[in-house]
Amino acid sequence: MMESSVCRLARYLEELTAEQLKRFKLALTAWGPQDSQWARIPWGQIEKADRPDLAVLLVTHRGAGGAWQVALQAWEKMGLRQLWELARKDAPPSDVAEAQGLEVLLAPEEVSTRLEGKAGYKEKYRERVQKKFQILEERNARLGEWVYLSHHYTRLLLVRGHASPRSREQELLASGELHGHLREERGRPIELEALFDADTGEGGSAPTTVVLQGVAGIGKTTLARKVLLDWASGTFYPGQFDYALYINCRTVEVAAWRSVAELLSGWLEGTGPGSGVAPVPTMLALPERLLFVLDGFDELLWGAEGQEDGAWVPTGEKQRVDVHLRSLLAKRLLPECSLLITTRPVALEKLQPLLEKPRVAEVLGFRAPERKAYFYKYFPDAGQAGRAWAAVQANEVLFTMCFVPLVCWAVCTGLRQQIERGEALAQTARTTTTIYTAFLSSLLRPDRHGPPRSQPAGLRALCSLAATGLREQKLWFREQDLARHGLDVATVSTFLHMDQVQHEAECEATYSFFHSTFQEFFAALFLVLERTQRLFGSPRLGQLLKGTFSLEADLPLTVRFLFGLSSRERASTLEKMVGARVPRGSQRVLLKWIRAQAAQCPGRAKTLELLYCLFETQEPEFVQRAMGCFREVKVRVRTRMDGLVAAFCLRSSRSTLTVELDGLGSGAAGLGLQERDLTDRETGTYSLKDVCKDFSSGLWVRRSLSELGLGEDALGDSGMRWLCEDLKQPTCPFQSLRLLNCWLTSDFAKNLSCALSTSQTLTRLDLSYNPLEDQGAVSLFRVLEHPSCRLQSLCLKKCHLTEESCESLGSVLGISQTLQWLDLSFNALGDHGMGLLCGGLRQANCQLQTLSLANCRLTPACGPSISSILSAPNSIEVLLLSGNDLEDMGIQKLCQGLIHPNCKVQELKVQMCGLTWLGCEALASVLRGCPSLRRLDLSDSSLGEEGPKWLCRGLRQPSCRLQRLRLFRCVLSEAARAELAAVARAKPGLEISYQSNSWTGLHHVEC
Repeated sequence: MMESSVCRLARYLEELTAEQLKRFKLALTAWGPQDSQWARIPWGQIEKADRPDLAVLLVTHRGAGGAWQVALQAWEKMGLRQLWELARKDAPPSDVAEAQGLEVLLAPEEVSTRLEGKAGYKEKYRERVQKKFQILEERNARLGEWVYLSHHYTRLLLVRGHASPRSREQELLASGELHGHLREERGRPIELEALFDADTGEGGSAPTTVVLQGVAGIGKTTLARKVLLDWASGTFYPGQFDYALYINCRTVEVAAWRSVAELLSGWLEGTGPGSGVAPVPTMLALPERLLFVLDGFDELLWGAEGQEDGAWVPTGEKQRVDVHLRSLLAKRLLPECSLLITTRPVALEKLQPLLEKPRVAEVLGFRAPERKAYFYKYFPDAGQAGRAWAAVQANEVLFTMCFVPLVCWAVCTGLRQQIERGEALAQTARTTTTIYTAFLSSLLRPDRHGPPRSQPAGLRALCSLAATGLREQKLWFREQDLARHGLDVATVSTFLHMDQVQHEAECEATYSFFHSTFQEFFAALFLVLERTQRLFGSPRLGQLLKGTFSLEADLPLTVRFLFGLSSRERASTLEKMVGARVPRGSQRVLLKWIRAQAAQCPGRAKTLELLYCLFETQEPEFVQRAMGCFREVKVRVRTRMDGLVAAFCLRSSRSTLTVELDGLGSGAAGLGLQERDLTDRETGTYSLKDVCKDFSSGLWVRRSLSELGLGEDALGDSGMRWLCEDLKQPTCPFQSLRLLNCWLTSDFAKNLSCALSTSQTLTRLDLSYNPLEDQGAVSLFRVLEHPSCRLQSLCLKKCHLTEESCESLGSVLGISQTLQWLDLSFNALGDHGMGLLCGGLRQANCQLQTLSLANCRLTPACGPSISSILSAPNSIEVLLLSGNDLEDMGIQKLCQGLIHPNCKVQELKVQMCGLTWLGCEALASVLRGCPSLRRLDLSDSSLGEEGPKWLCRGLRQPSCRLQRLRLFRCVLSEAARAELAAVARAKPGLEISYQSNSWTGLHHVEC
């Protein structure tokens, strides 16, 4: 192989002593070439350069021939006659020198044009890139099966910016619906062809670094390959980049030692064998015309030496590859070049410190039109494509999950096999496990007309390899790894993808599963296919399950696959595919594990993950047994998929459960989406009402749910309409319903009123923090008069009510035979509204026991009205009036009712009501004359010195039955605290709670 001009010149420079090298550098600046087009090399670069780097500088700035001419002249003037003679004889031919370096340093466009005209380097390289990247071989392609990328490529949605890094990559499928709702609102859409366009919002400068981030399987590599193909075709920033180099981060040997020139040569040769690639010095001279595409940054394995930012490394000096890559990313190496980086979100934290002002875009997958387009491109027959797409549209799970290109491909693979075998698509995969099982079936049965292929000899070994890799966090394997599991290349070629990794002296083949999710699937399959029954008592499964939700582990998808593969249907399918019996018994272990998890009262996220595991089985009987382990289910439902999973599991439960669905719909509306923006099914979005429909339709046919809570939602009236319809059904078992902060209005209240009039079970209703207003409240109050209404508890806290709704409520309170608990706190009822309520509260038929009117804008003027309630022959036992400006006068009037013989009040709360020592005398009479009073809260009151004394006088009376007195944030003197303590010691069962003057602690004084 002919020695390059750079290496030849560097070899001669090595002959110079340090002093001679210094004189040589000075000689380079003593004169300049006569040709005015030749640029002078900056002294700063010459001074810092070592011998190899100096050779690169000379060839870069003078061309190969010019560099030799300059060197020969310098050595002759320095008197190095012997070196001059040898170099003159060893000088390369002029034509070779011209081809190996730049002639002159011109403007980049002129240099690029001159090189292209002489050797056609760019055109030849483009042809090689186009030839390599125009072919797209699908993951399960057989010999001779391939498609053109330009035809098969389906547009992906890209938006500027990115979401926070996700800690669990394997939740990709679970978060699909959230991506579907938020993709348009996540950021500004951007086209692939505009990634490097200038942005006026950023001062008009065009970025030189672009990051495409997205979850696994979302299409990042396809985008990277599309960029290379478009560049080679002249449609991606034509005329801007001379060379686009593709760097597959998965195959980078980071621990190897390379020079920059060797790295560039290797990446250029990565496009395939052939001649015509421009020499590295040419590329180094024009870094602004270079585009590096780094695909899969998250798969780089940084070495210890590569973790620290090092100084600039001369281009001719060898260094670890990860050091060079870090310098390239940080723009210390070739700072003028352009970078396009693809990565998973999990690696953004590692990538961010390296980059300066990058443009970040997120890959969000397919919208609904692109999903449909993908199906019609995948299936060669339009009829098959239509049938497959119709099946997916009819299946909510598949339709949702197909926003991920990888899943879309897996679904198409399974559907194609079913269509070709003439099978009905009604039984198509509904779960992730079934999708991947269908994919495995397509690999084991490639002959569409032939019988199923028997189990490959290496399938178990392949599954063992996957499990080992998962345990060791290894994504790719060498041939020695395959050999340890008894595998050879021929056995695994159907399931593994091969890459060539360049080592010091030769290339080595490495193997990986098509995607990490497939590795997890085969790892779960390994556990299921294991013949030894002891497996399910061995550390293998135990360790897997034990580490599932730890911060260090990232295995939820593996566990989901394990649940899915443990079902009887999947076991039967596997037996037909592999031709061997699948051992039973895994479900017993999984059920035991679920029971242990449920006993720990898991949080919302963990509970939802457990439901996902149960959903994978699609076995109502097993799910029923598992759900029997839960006494309470609290989950945060953010996506349609979350809703489908939770609804399926809850429908299968026979146990009496308290269910809270917190966050339903907040994924979209929480970011400002309106219902009108979420109603077009064809665009891949879903109305928020659809989410609620999943829970309402048939959810409680087994009468298993006694309580349901939907909190912090944005379902709206239309979303709750389905819930109201099911509340009317005689099979609805709800006893308690909480719909907090769901943006419900008066229209919803009308629908709910109809449901309440027929519901045979609902006794507790909480609609707090919804803008029902007076009109909606009146609709609810009227239904309380209905003889079939069994509502016992009604909470309307902060529902925008005023005095206008109080007259209707007052009349109802005197009629209702069931209502016992009413909370109207944080509504502006006022004194007049309170007076209207009192009309009904004074009735002997009033069954109300608890009344909460906190922060209802009551003043001392309503004291007589409240007193009249307490003296009436009703059932009120708890009265909560905190946060009202009753002051001493109002409380004194209230106390008159408390000492009436008809009063049954056991708890009174007048916290923050403006009470001073003047009102304590009346309270002392209450303590003495109200034998029913057990709990009194006077917190946030200014009692002074006299107030505690009056209270102690009442507490000492034998007729006082008080059990708890709260004086939080009441400024008490030492004498007052001492007197209260003495009273507590003298009164058995009395607890006095107060906060010290320093506000540093809580004191309980009790006997």
